[in-house]
Amino acid sequence: MTDVRPSRWGLALFLLVSLLASTGSVHAEKADREKPTTIDADRLSHDDQKQITTFTGNVVLTKGTLILRGDRMEFWQDSAGNAFGTMIGKPARFRQKRDGVNEFMEGESGRLDYNGKDEIVTLSQNALLRRLEGDTLKDQVAGDALTYNNITEHYQVESLQGQPRSRMTLMPGKR
Repeated sequence: MTDVRPSRWGLALFLLVSLLASTGSVHAEKADREKPTTIDADRLSHDDQKQITTFTGNVVLTKGTLILRGDRMEFWQDSAGNAFGTMIGKPARFRQKRDGVNEFMEGESGRLDYNGKDEIVTLSQNALLRRLEGDTLKDQVAGDALTYNNITEHYQVESLQGQPRSRMTLMPGKR
């Protein structure tokens, strides 16, 4: 008779994959989609021909519970009114409340690209994403590039060739 018990490594791999699948869902506030976008900065310059506005100095974009912060941002809208922006900072940051729970997603990187049409934030250049319950760190992921999708409630981390590998850190649960 053949022994069909799972190996320790097989069980560990199954648990790791299950854990990663459950923590990849971020459930951002649904009400944020209907909120207006406001941008504050020390200075702004608008190019009417290109329809691009450049904000510099203490830039803060707010849309509901979504907050983006950085040193400089180029911002534009498509013909349907969807907002797009590229934020540069040391670091550029974002924060958004999760729907229905006292949890927040926070991210930071050297560059942050915002796609209001598809509700995607892309962090690149030393990207870091944290999930907080109140002020307590629940888990974090790091890599060279990170994509956070508000619609599909999913994030993905990549490391470019020659860069440090992607890493996830999970904090122990309450006992």
